[in-house]
Amino acid sequence: MIQRSNQVFKQGLSMQREAIEAARSTLDTQEETQRRSVEATQRAVDAYFEALEDAGAGGMGVREVQEVVDEQFAVLLDLHEQSWDALEQLTEENAAAYDEYLGQLEAMADDSTGTALDATGRSRSQTEVVVESVEDASAR
Repeated sequence: MIQRSNQVFKQGLSMQREAIEAARSTLDTQEETQRRSVEATQRAVDAYFEALEDAGAGGMGVREVQEVVDEQFAVLLDLHEQSWDALEQLTEENAAAYDEYLGQLEAMADDSTGTALDATGRSRSQTEVVVESVEDASAR
């Protein structure tokens, strides 16, 4: 029973590790989705400016405004990448620290299980000695 409890505890720790990995995987998907959304918005804005130029508005400073907007999208994409890189690094560090913590819990559980099993063994031996002593005493 003691060993089974230890196994169940370790399975719980394993599930926590898997949950952390799943969360990290979700972050990658979120980053890609956001980046693609920004890129799609940029393409739509570029198409708008091209439509303005095709409509004859090119001489009204449309090209200059488009260049400024394109620069801002470049800045936005750069900041997006930097932010997600920082988040990914922080997530990696926290996941490693949490994994270390789970490893320590696992080691403590193993130690506790070993101690409990040793105590149970000693108790059994002492009980057997007492039973033998009582049997010997009653046989006399």
